[in-house]
Amino acid sequence: MTDQNAAPAGIDTSVAHSARMYDYWLGGSSNFEADRELGKAFETAIPSIRTMARENRRFLGRAIRQMAGEGGIRQFLDIGTGVPAAGDTHSVTEIVAPDSRVVCVDNDPIVQAHAKALMEKSPEGRTVYVQADLRKPGELLAHPEVAGHLDFERPVGLLLVAVLMLLKDQDRPWATVAALLDAMPPGSQVAITHPTQDFNPEAMSEVVEAAARGQMTLVPRTRAQVSEFFGDWELLEPGVVPVMGWRPEEPPADPRAAYYWGGVARKKG
Repeated sequence: MTDQNAAPAGIDTSVAHSARMYDYWLGGSSNFEADRELGKAFETAIPSIRTMARENRRFLGRAIRQMAGEGGIRQFLDIGTGVPAAGDTHSVTEIVAPDSRVVCVDNDPIVQAHAKALMEKSPEGRTVYVQADLRKPGELLAHPEVAGHLDFERPVGLLLVAVLMLLKDQDRPWATVAALLDAMPPGSQVAITHPTQDFNPEAMSEVVEAAARGQMTLVPRTRAQVSEFFGDWELLEPGVVPVMGWRPEEPPADPRAAYYWGGVARKKG
């Protein structure tokens, strides 16, 4: 999909969208000129931005494997899921826990367009895709396909990977996440990654400015601010760390090469 004529109805291709930018960085084809132009602007400020996108995807896989393995979780709520692609929540759970139920949420209509094709090839009822707004957690959780697909009497794996930076402070992101966490039953786990200015303030400032020019919100946050999202949940080892340093298959040469904090926590009770 590379022009307006190829876009599903309801998609404004003149404005960049985070899901389609990630698709561009990951080498996908579900992106448009505005997505690529802003993606290139990000790359000018941070040449390793494609690597960072891949590292977030790898973290997602490791977090899901931990939740399904040690946590025994068999249902997942992925908010800000992005365009379906290799290494996403659907494909990882299909390998590590094929009996899982998965709800993927995004506010971009193109995600739904691709999801229809994906669901035709998937076991009936295992994964559903929902178009909803993270800024309205009550409506999101009450959505018929969310409430009907997940059993909130059993632990849920909540995934908030590279999405919270799209909320401004005035959007009350900590209250939004708290509302989601409050709705999760004991034994649930949450995985969060978030871009930060802690590792390279100058480069991140350039990216924030580029995002503003492209009509996109991007709010990097400090480690303390990211840690606050987990509330009183129990952080799993090694805590809130550079995303490349969270239980990697092999120790990275420089875990701060991706400018993201990441962590996983468990709800006690």
